Amino acid sequence: MDWMFGAFAIIAVVGIVGLVLWIWALVDCLQVPDDSLYRTGNKLIWVLVIVFAQFIGAIIYLAIGRPEKAARRTPSSNLPPPPGS
Repeated sequence: MDWMFGAFAIIAVVGIVGLVLWIWALVDCLQVPDDSLYRTGNKLIWVLVIVFAQFIGAIIYLAIGRPEKAARRTPSSNLPPPPGS
């Protein structure tokens, strides 16, 4: 009986980690401001991959689709001028 509890605990932990990874990848994908920042594809493609392929889709997105951190930053020259200037 102890092995069943251990197996259930391992499966539960893996399931929770998978769910968190899936949600994180989906939110990360939706927050990209411009489709040109993706290494490959566009936002619609990546959302569909993540939603339909679930855990595997999230891993694929994080491995090959996610934009680089430097590309996600908005350059300060593109920001509108502050009010009153």
